[in-house]
Amino acid sequence: MQLDRLVSQLTYERVQGSQNREITDICYHSGKVKEGSLFVCLKGLHADGHDYLMDALNGGAAAVVIAAENTVRVEGDILLYTEKFGARISELQRDWGVAVILVEDTREALAELSAAFFGHPAEKLCMIGITGTKGKTTTAYLTAAILREAGYKTGMIGTICIDDGERTLPATHTTPEAYEIQKYLAGMVENGCAVCVMEVSSQGLKMQRVRGIRYKIGMFLNIEPDHIGPGEHASFAEYLFCKSRLLRQCELGIVNRDDPHTERILQGHTCEVETFSVRHPAAVTADNIRFFMEEGRLFGSFRMCAGDGQLPVRMQLPGVFNVYNALAAALAARHLGVTGEQIQRALCAAQVPGRCENISPSRRYVLLLDYAHNEMSLKNLLETLRQFAPRRLVVIFGCGGNRSVLRRSRMGETAGHLADLSIITSDNPRWEEPEAILDDVEVGIRATGGAYVRIADRREAVSYAVAQAQEGDILVLAGKGHEGYQEIRGVRYPMSEYKLVEDAYQKACSAEEKRRADEPQEGHG
Repeated sequence: MQLDRLVSQLTYERVQGSQNREITDICYHSGKVKEGSLFVCLKGLHADGHDYLMDALNGGAAAVVIAAENTVRVEGDILLYTEKFGARISELQRDWGVAVILVEDTREALAELSAAFFGHPAEKLCMIGITGTKGKTTTAYLTAAILREAGYKTGMIGTICIDDGERTLPATHTTPEAYEIQKYLAGMVENGCAVCVMEVSSQGLKMQRVRGIRYKIGMFLNIEPDHIGPGEHASFAEYLFCKSRLLRQCELGIVNRDDPHTERILQGHTCEVETFSVRHPAAVTADNIRFFMEEGRLFGSFRMCAGDGQLPVRMQLPGVFNVYNALAAALAARHLGVTGEQIQRALCAAQVPGRCENISPSRRYVLLLDYAHNEMSLKNLLETLRQFAPRRLVVIFGCGGNRSVLRRSRMGETAGHLADLSIITSDNPRWEEPEAILDDVEVGIRATGGAYVRIADRREAVSYAVAQAQEGDILVLAGKGHEGYQEIRGVRYPMSEYKLVEDAYQKACSAEEKRRADEPQEGHG
């Protein structure tokens, strides 16, 4: 695409260089630049793209987009400066023949340029965006399952995977960078998708990754203090404000009436609003909620009530929080003409990887895999599992590094109060020391007097849990869910929770067989 066409709707100042050139790709990572690329300098938590401008030029960049805050005007010229790099803009154009585009916000520019480069694919799809502290992934899966049951070819962007209608790719972020979003949406259009269901994180909203996307439906599920700290949000007020942006980017807002922060979320909204609730009158509600166990598996059921009638629903996802997720998904689907019977069938069959997923290798006990990784989600999960009256409720969990320290002690307190046994272990320590993270968790759990053991190695922690599991126990492996890795010092090492459980069970079976073999045998007379 010609550069002049690419920037035609962008607010910018062309400082130097011709716009009459072909742009082959857009990059924000200098290592991916190739001949003819447009390089956008993004400032991240650990790196600033302006520092890598020379690498991009060496890679063949035809044009660069830089932030005005990184420049000063000197003697009629503009000086670009960073910690690692400084140059006059006129010299960049003269020595490299590169076009230089100056903008106020390079993240906004990346979003707008990417949409233009891929032909504004969001305008060709029915976009459904979902935000909330918890439940985004489950609600996305339920919504997609209902729409597919109704015959809509549906793509999805979220925490677990990217589904473009023809293939499924593992996800690295809940809401990818703007360039990747637009690329995935273009793939969905090419593959004949009619709908895209998308998780929209507060970070995605804050970092302008979804700028310019107009959602037909935006869902607000809930909000609690989380993701507050270095590299995330400065305060709960900022976190709430970022979440609320979705309701200024959609035509219809579907909102949880029962959340105590809903009125603040709705401040400044520009969309029509409909609500779902378990406790108040709303467009769609639920009653007769109950949870039960059948053949070592957990289920939930409820009656869904809408303006035109009632619908009995049975799901493989226990917990009131999953009732809320189902109500949000059903209300969105109704606006796309989906019938009650289609909703009913889809919710009954739907499963979500790593979300209250039963992966027990034994019928003696239940072992669930869940992504609960903050106080709110862990509390809701454990309170739900308490309703099944297990012999013991055992939780294996940790806390991620380079995230809120306060989260750790609070999760420890939650587990100490609600579980019969807590096994605290490593999650994704990232750049922190695992033992230091466990120290913070231990502060919270000690205060409760709850029983716990501390095993830093996650593999060993899972092995311990499975080896001591007893008839009628519910074990829940929380925090990582579907993730197939453990992140340590910037490296993601392969680690599957499913494989950890399988190995632990085989180890426990081998130990039991050895124990039986070593037992004295009765003699025969």
